[in-house]
Amino acid sequence: MAETVVIGSRGSQLALWQARWIQGRLAGMGVESRIEIIRTTGDKITDVPLAKVGGKGLFTKEIEDALIEGRIDCAVHSLKDLPTELPPGLTVAATPEREAANDALVGATLDTLPQGARVGTSSLRRAAQLRAIRPDLVIEPVRGNLDTRLRKLDEGQYDAIVLAAAGLLRLGWGNRIGQLLPVDLMIPAAGQGALAVETRDDGGPAWRHCKRLNDGGTEIAVNVERAVLGGLGGGCQVPIGAHAEVRGGEVAVRAVVISPNGETAVRQSASAPIGEAAQLGRRVAKALLESGGAAVLRQVYSPLAGQRIIVTRASRQASGLSERLRGLGASVVEMPVIDIAAPADEAPLKGAIAAIDSYDWIIFTSVNGVECFFGKLPAGAKIRARICAIGPATRAALAQRGIEVSLVPDEYVAESVVAAFAGTGIAGKRVLLPRAAVARDVIPDELRKLGAEVDVVEAYRNVVPAGLAEQARLVFGGPAKPDWVTLTSSSTVKNLLAAAGAESLEGVKLASIGPVTSQVARMHGLDVAAEAAPYTIDGLVEAIRQHSR
Repeated sequence: MAETVVIGSRGSQLALWQARWIQGRLAGMGVESRIEIIRTTGDKITDVPLAKVGGKGLFTKEIEDALIEGRIDCAVHSLKDLPTELPPGLTVAATPEREAANDALVGATLDTLPQGARVGTSSLRRAAQLRAIRPDLVIEPVRGNLDTRLRKLDEGQYDAIVLAAAGLLRLGWGNRIGQLLPVDLMIPAAGQGALAVETRDDGGPAWRHCKRLNDGGTEIAVNVERAVLGGLGGGCQVPIGAHAEVRGGEVAVRAVVISPNGETAVRQSASAPIGEAAQLGRRVAKALLESGGAAVLRQVYSPLAGQRIIVTRASRQASGLSERLRGLGASVVEMPVIDIAAPADEAPLKGAIAAIDSYDWIIFTSVNGVECFFGKLPAGAKIRARICAIGPATRAALAQRGIEVSLVPDEYVAESVVAAFAGTGIAGKRVLLPRAAVARDVIPDELRKLGAEVDVVEAYRNVVPAGLAEQARLVFGGPAKPDWVTLTSSSTVKNLLAAAGAESLEGVKLASIGPVTSQVARMHGLDVAAEAAPYTIDGLVEAIRQHSR
């Protein structure tokens, strides 16, 4: 009896359609198969634009791992999601016949969109080309599966969204397309509209079965496109478009590298006999780089190149921000202006932990609060209370400890925490708030007005690191001042000013993590050049990047 081929797929509606389509093709050849759903990194990160996440293989790595380990026999990908370099031992066994490669505008046409219309896309390539075509449009990120994006459009969050036409057509939603964008107007991503059936390169049964699904014309065209992409060192989240077509005995390709703001577009087109398809893609990539594409890609890959940025977070928390900034080309100097110390009196914290079962809610307003609270919690202790985390970093710190979070506000400030509790029936509930020794009293004051009983306990203190004034003199006193200083809390503002003085910050741009920190900076006479939105480390990095553009 023949072995059943195990097909690996993501779990989205479109991914499963694609896997089932391949399953049907295999069945037509007498090959039995079943589908194994695998969750990828890209599926897990749903609230951050892909261009900010960075990296290659966001939607493929976990599936490829399963292939290598033998847990599945083949994988079905949207080819545009597949990196140009595959892991050793894997190969693309087949690229079946391609669906339309075009992008589609859903909800309107370019001519009917009003001035300043909101258009949703998380693709740098699509956003950049849209800005070149219609500079007046407001481009906003939209993430989620196909049906999720359409729902957000229908809810009025956008005036239109841009999607790959292939996905809509495959799911039978072609009637949602407002305008099929011509490839000479909006050059698609390399491989868009095509599927890749990936297997191990062992020549085994799965490879032999899947190889029969290949379409020669599609394979030639997408290999040219991927040769362009590979020659540019790009992935699916950079502003590169490439589209090839087989015409008789020749293959023709057009490609673009475009700046994120849409102002600089470097285009190339060429054709060659089919036998020279691979060389054609590399030749077009080289021409793009030499005619200005290299400068555009440097802007994408290293938008902060040449920028010297001071990170003022506490030493044990600085690495995440520093790594993100270095990844964008910045020169980072870590100068912690706060340090974390134990409470002056630990008795209240220990008393709250001893009475932990009496609380209905525990609110954590920082990663420090999480670390210091759980550092005192006895091993194996169970928490009955529901948990509120002020933002994603705090939620992640709790998740690492196996703690489920019941409430995260829409915005990551104290006022939003209070607003989030307004409809939860907080009256009469006991609430524990472990926090820094000095902090704003918005949360306890407002929750008490809502009828809650709130206990505030000191979980840690923010203290000034030893030798900060001398380090500040060295950083700001030289002939070349830094370009940026990051401010991640009210305490960083106050401690920085005490150590360096306002005059030392003249000519240095300040980047704030949110409105409360910005307000404190302005109260002390400082100008804030960039403010994070959302109020997270990723938001802070993006604010600096946008300002630097």
